[in-house]
Amino acid sequence: MSQAPDVILANARLAIGSSGDAIGPISSHGPAFELFHAAKSICSQKVRVVLLHHDFGFLSHSMNLFEGQTYLPDYVRLRMLGCDALGGDLAAHHSGSTSTSRGGCDGAVVPTLVDRATGEVIVDSKRICIYLDNLAPEPKRLRPAPFSGAIDEEIEIIDNLPNYQMLMGRKVAAEDASSRAMTGASFSERKVAWCDQYLLQNAGDETLRRAYEAKRAKELSAATDLFSEDAMRDAYARVESAVRGLEQRLAIHDGAWLFGNAVTMADLFWGIELLRTANVGAGGIWENGQLPRVDAFVKRAEGLPSIRSAIIDWPGAVY
Repeated sequence: MSQAPDVILANARLAIGSSGDAIGPISSHGPAFELFHAAKSICSQKVRVVLLHHDFGFLSHSMNLFEGQTYLPDYVRLRMLGCDALGGDLAAHHSGSTSTSRGGCDGAVVPTLVDRATGEVIVDSKRICIYLDNLAPEPKRLRPAPFSGAIDEEIEIIDNLPNYQMLMGRKVAAEDASSRAMTGASFSERKVAWCDQYLLQNAGDETLRRAYEAKRAKELSAATDLFSEDAMRDAYARVESAVRGLEQRLAIHDGAWLFGNAVTMADLFWGIELLRTANVGAGGIWENGQLPRVDAFVKRAEGLPSIRSAIIDWPGAVY
């Protein structure tokens, strides 16, 4: 017999050993949201930034990616409520990006948001951020109507960058390309082993079987395809091309940000992306006068309160 959503949520909390940390304003009814996330996850960082920008109170369930907490069956059951509500295929191939719209839903990742008022489980960082933004008063929204289409185009660029390769493989240098590339491949192989373990233990559970079989295929493709020297060089070339495109667009816009003097979701997402790019050693793309407008943009983004709170000052968020 299938479990009720509130039971699945309670079991997910128990599985990761979290009663939750209350962040932001909390009403007499408790936090408005529960967020299952990881400090270093760039997708989690996007959701935390939007929550903190809008001053939405939430219950924080921080998860350890490197110990495999996102693979725990009780968390995967919660996550699959969101995947099934989203519809479409489960992700069975890894492109190197975090895009759900192109790759499908992943049943064993973060972030996962629970709206405590509706009981809805929402997955995919872009979808979560837009959902949250639509709950804010219209004058404060990060996707103002006159620019929503252009903002979404920027978000799409960012969403499809090869962040997983950048993080796990790190930048390839001639002298150490093979050793660094092994980092990502080894971690993906470890994930395949977790899937094998839980498939064996939950062979009769159709929901978990679907999740682990798709995830196993996805991580096997990552281990095989993403971390060769050629693949890593291509990933960094894609990032550099995207950042150079941002430099060009900043040159034609007036104001401090992409669409004037008010911060939008595009600015927050680019700020997060560029901070991560610098964090993994690729800030030379724009530093030292290479791309002066991007360099100035990064410095402004670092000063935004929501980015400072969600990333720079968030324990464990910076590598």
